[in-house]
Amino acid sequence: MQTNWTKLRLLAAAGAISWMGSTLTTFTVVLRYKDEFGPSGVSAIMLSMILPTILAAPYGGVLADRFNSGKLIPTLLTIMGLSTFMLSLDLGFAWSLAFLAITAACGTPVGAAFNATLPEYSTPDDLPRVNGLMQTGSSLGAMLGPGVAGFLVSTTDSYAWPFRIDAISFLILAAAIVALRINRAPQPHEEGEKMRSLDGLKTIMGNPLVRALVILIAMIILAMSVINIGEVFLVMNILKADAFTYGIVSATFALGSVLGAVTTSMLKVPEKRHAPIVVLALLVLSTITLGLAFAWHWVVVAIAWFIAGMFNAALNAYGISLIMNRIPEATRGRVMASVGALFSASSVAGMGIAGILIAAFGIRAVLGFAGVFCLGMIVLLSPAVFKANNREQEQEPALVD
Repeated sequence: MQTNWTKLRLLAAAGAISWMGSTLTTFTVVLRYKDEFGPSGVSAIMLSMILPTILAAPYGGVLADRFNSGKLIPTLLTIMGLSTFMLSLDLGFAWSLAFLAITAACGTPVGAAFNATLPEYSTPDDLPRVNGLMQTGSSLGAMLGPGVAGFLVSTTDSYAWPFRIDAISFLILAAAIVALRINRAPQPHEEGEKMRSLDGLKTIMGNPLVRALVILIAMIILAMSVINIGEVFLVMNILKADAFTYGIVSATFALGSVLGAVTTSMLKVPEKRHAPIVVLALLVLSTITLGLAFAWHWVVVAIAWFIAGMFNAALNAYGISLIMNRIPEATRGRVMASVGALFSASSVAGMGIAGILIAAFGIRAVLGFAGVFCLGMIVLLSPAVFKANNREQEQEPALVD
């Protein structure tokens, strides 16, 4: 099998449009309600987009493995488009939370099915490049989204248009999947046999390399989530940057992600190097977290954030590819749903803990602790990753079809 680059590039372009639309919605819904409901309202908005992805993961993975992805994904994308369009009607805060939750819940099986389908169109060695290509599109869309949303709101004096455009972007991605005939067949199972949602988690725990890698990444996400809460306080309250400067600093991460994703999509790296690259990326991100505790100017944060974006792109491309290449085809959808849920749960837990610690000890102290924790986790857990990777190379296992 050869990698179908033409089809994948067209899919990445459609995905970029959809990602920009999703960023429009996130930015606009916060803009609409932040003054009326304050920080608690913004927290409720974020939770309405995160918690459903965790709760829906067991069922999303089963759907991804049980149904034809060429039909499942466009159907759910259409539902997501409709729920997003309902946001443009401004039915109130509670209804907005409900529509956001519906979109997020549908997005879980879409993401699992989408990731499980990519190996059908790529060789194992090319999979990191494919993931880099997809991330290039998503990073570009995420980078452009806030600016487009702000422009639309200011020029139309209405919050409706960003939601309408996002709704259309879901339909564009659905149409692209149908037109390109992107598909993964339902996975076979014995008659009367149930597809258990926990099979994905069991598969993760059953592979030494995947297990070690997922646990290590989850621990790093748990600690690094402090940045999601504390970045604005570090840049604006401590380093005295204004809102415009803070926007520039935040954008440098997206810019770094684009550059990292483009680089990843261009470089073909032997599969045996994927695990070391993932650990290196985690080491750099952990060091940056520690270094931010000592930042003396917002320019330092911007540079660190740009580098973090580059290595985060490498982490996503090689980490996800490594996992997908080592799991059975029959449970790939459930595994990817479980991985997403584990990482999302780590992020939510980290943000909750970070809020309490920042209030008690200050952002610099918590960033320093988070960085030390990350580095400690790498020292403690990375040997298991290298050991499992070396064992695989010695045994020269056949890749999962």
